Amino acid sequence: MNTLYGLSAVKGFRFAAIEAGIRYENRLDLSLIAADFDCVASGVFTTNKICAAPVRLSRSRINNPIRGIIINATNANACTGEEGLRNAMAITKSTAEALKVSETSILAASTGIIGVQLPCEKIVKAIPSLVNSLSRENGSLIARAIMTTDTVPKESSMRFTCFRGDFIIAGIAKGAGMIAPNMATLLVFLITDAPVAKNELDTIFSRCIDKSLNAITIDGDMSTNDTAIILSPEAEHQLTGKDLLVFEETLLAVLTDLAEKLVMDAEGATKLVRIFVKGARDDADARKIARAVSNSLLVKTALFGMDPNWGRIACAAGYSGAEVSEEQLSISFGDLCLLQNGVPQNPSREEMVRAMHEREIQITIDAGMGNGTFRFLTSDISYEYVKINAEYST
Repeated sequence: MNTLYGLSAVKGFRFAAIEAGIRYENRLDLSLIAADFDCVASGVFTTNKICAAPVRLSRSRINNPIRGIIINATNANACTGEEGLRNAMAITKSTAEALKVSETSILAASTGIIGVQLPCEKIVKAIPSLVNSLSRENGSLIARAIMTTDTVPKESSMRFTCFRGDFIIAGIAKGAGMIAPNMATLLVFLITDAPVAKNELDTIFSRCIDKSLNAITIDGDMSTNDTAIILSPEAEHQLTGKDLLVFEETLLAVLTDLAEKLVMDAEGATKLVRIFVKGARDDADARKIARAVSNSLLVKTALFGMDPNWGRIACAAGYSGAEVSEEQLSISFGDLCLLQNGVPQNPSREEMVRAMHEREIQITIDAGMGNGTFRFLTSDISYEYVKINAEYST
């Protein structure tokens, strides 16, 4: 008997994905996550002041009992005004009717091209077929259906055991570009069979996102559609005490796994780069340094060119807004130290080239100022990234 993986591993949920022809023919572009019971939901959304209609709709409903999330790809339904919001509401209404649940229990998410109205009638017409194809076994289809420039679907699931019993947290994600989040990243959906109270779920979800999806960058752009949602069953008795600690640890592990998969699949990327800052004045300063280095186009292009130009890293640390002293700054690529307490080191050219040719690279920056630490994930920027984005809307 095959063991179910990803979303399908979680009991009480069903999934569907179909070809609705929203922008292209012969591709999955409309999907649905449906719960068999009312769920507590927590959501984190883009902080971009230009936000998509489904973000506005889901923000207004996230505190309701939730029964489903309908997601479309290839069209962001962003910068589409009140018509875009009406379309999102019409689609969720039709979904609710087909599921025989409350209209306000359906959330929505979209990804794709900005500034184009959804073909609402086409989507509404496809919803009965979407609902009729719901099945627990279809979880992996959702990960495929939400892809845009992604090259691989991204899913993760982990089991945990606590005093209350055995539970699962599972999630999917999409995103390969327009990623420099100040919340989450593009589209991420998680479900669990672990019952967690709304206030606890909101706090834990926000904390975990801050350490995972909110600690990655690909190209310095924040989307209009960033959405991360987790669903947990409503129940009379929820996890408490140490059980919540185990839940949070597992949720962070799932989100971290998805974050790594997102950066590994960055548009045109040839490298996954882990930036670890230590010795900062505090964690907030460590985060500033890690973000500045991770977002630097000069650093990212040097990584693509396999040029161990640590001066660009030192420069980004200096303008990050954190407290930095040249005399105390150290920088290493893997085990190779290039700057020690402000003094350039002299490893051989062969050692530096070898360090830069790895598919995964760790850069460690020691500010020498205190005990603050933070980790960030980033990628390089390549010719292929420019090609993908130069041709995106055409």
